[in-house]
Amino acid sequence: MLFLAPLTRGGRGGWFYGIPFQGVATTLLEDFFNNPLNGALRKGRQMRLWNNLKIRFLAAALLWAVVSPVPEGAAPARAAGKPERLIAMTLATAEMLLALAPRERIVGLHKLAGHPGYSNVADKVGTIPLIDSAPERIIALRPDMVFVASYSSAAFLDHLRAAKVPVSRFSAFSGVADVFASIEKMGQLLGNQGKAQRLIQDTRERIRAIRSRIPPHMKPPRILTLVRGGWVTGSGTSHDALIRLAGGENVASEHGIQGARRVSAERIIAWNPDVIMVGAHPESGASMKDFIRANGVYAPLRAKKIVEIPYPRFSSVSQYIAGALDDLVRGLYR
Repeated sequence: MLFLAPLTRGGRGGWFYGIPFQGVATTLLEDFFNNPLNGALRKGRQMRLWNNLKIRFLAAALLWAVVSPVPEGAAPARAAGKPERLIAMTLATAEMLLALAPRERIVGLHKLAGHPGYSNVADKVGTIPLIDSAPERIIALRPDMVFVASYSSAAFLDHLRAAKVPVSRFSAFSGVADVFASIEKMGQLLGNQGKAQRLIQDTRERIRAIRSRIPPHMKPPRILTLVRGGWVTGSGTSHDALIRLAGGENVASEHGIQGARRVSAERIIAWNPDVIMVGAHPESGASMKDFIRANGVYAPLRAKKIVEIPYPRFSSVSQYIAGALDDLVRGLYR
């Protein structure tokens, strides 16, 4: 568990797309140790399972979305001019950076950017170096700017500051407006405001086109986002924004949930949602959709419509959030 310490900020739990990170960590541990495959630890497969567990923890640490502003503390160092050597150490910033900067200016991306199970840009990475969060590795690439997140650890940032590496930190990803603000911010830092505005406009137009497919005068479907472990996402999350853009009502928000909360199956059943939105995770074995339909505790939900969104889009807080909206609208109204 020690490898988690540098990924938490100030010793506090962060948020993973509206889900408290400590809860995600607990759920992943439970999944691992309750998995019948754990017997393989005694049969020569320890390393493969351990590496899989580590990347799942790393994904949780890197992918959680902040659902309220986080105090920034002392401002990190900034590049004096237009930065030429760029590194993105989160998935969202990697996805934005690949859309805004020439490839020759990108000297590194976090290794999960190349993982198709988590990343919307895995097929666009090409020969760009994929790196982990070791400060020494980042410093060796001599970046002019490193893009990080509000959950990046103080120790990690201190290493970069000590080496006089300029850093830009992104901290709000709870809806489309936050995504557009992040794109605009990155465009300003790169000296490419025009391209950033075009990306915002293209994404806005795509969202408008997707929303035009919502049938008029239809009663808004009551939608509940459900994540393995019984986590639901309420107001102030990217999932809440998606539900509202798709013409629905967020059942968790109706019941006063802000951010995320672990809720019993009995409460979820009593809330009686019309639709359940889940993520399709490529490395979780049975999908969440299959889990709901196979788990007796959720038996009353089996007849509900379940909309499954591929995990990279389900968890996106970049311009690819439009893809999640497309999936949701298609699932709701087809």
